Amino acid sequence: MDFTLVLTTSFSVLIPSIVGWVRFKRIHPTFYPFVFLIWLGLLNEILSTVLIHALHKSNAINSNIYVLLEGLFLLWQFEKWGNFTEKRKFFFMYFFLFIAVWLVENFYISRITYFSSYFRIIYSGVICLMSVNYLNSIIVKEHRNILLNSSFLICGSFIIYYAYKVMVEAFWIYGLNNSSQFRISVYNILDYINLLTNCIFAIAIAWIPGKQKFSLPS
Repeated sequence: MDFTLVLTTSFSVLIPSIVGWVRFKRIHPTFYPFVFLIWLGLLNEILSTVLIHALHKSNAINSNIYVLLEGLFLLWQFEKWGNFTEKRKFFFMYFFLFIAVWLVENFYISRITYFSSYFRIIYSGVICLMSVNYLNSIIVKEHRNILLNSSFLICGSFIIYYAYKVMVEAFWIYGLNNSSQFRISVYNILDYINLLTNCIFAIAIAWIPGKQKFSLPS
């Protein structure tokens, strides 16, 4: 893939970042974790670009730290959406599971200077399952055009992105990345999926309901 196109797809996160910044004071607080995560993703892309293309160093360390924060922020988002209202213990179970798996892989099984595939597979799989579960509840409760529902768009994008991410990391674990052409093709698809999901995220943020206004009774 052309270098310019790679940068374009990587920094497509700038689109929802700007929309989130413009609308932040008006959006409902239940979507704050998602917007914070978008901004965090933009910072990580900037840092990775500087490390790789300016300093010619690996971005493994910051990427490994980012995916841990990403997993925790997504858990927080689902908690805000009420996904753990009746099963609060599962929120803490996943929270500590993510941290434990991340620590074991990065400091015991491997090193933080290498990309952590096992953690990426586990947290991506969990996010996919939670997204499917939340989508089902949205479909049952939503009575208007479901494509206007920000949560529906976000969760649908999560399923597409994280399901493919699980497949990519599985390729690396089983050594299917030996062919450079195959590796390039896999990452090209991931870049396009990243571009698609970031565009959907921008639309979803634009459609996030505003804060509810309350007035005192006269």
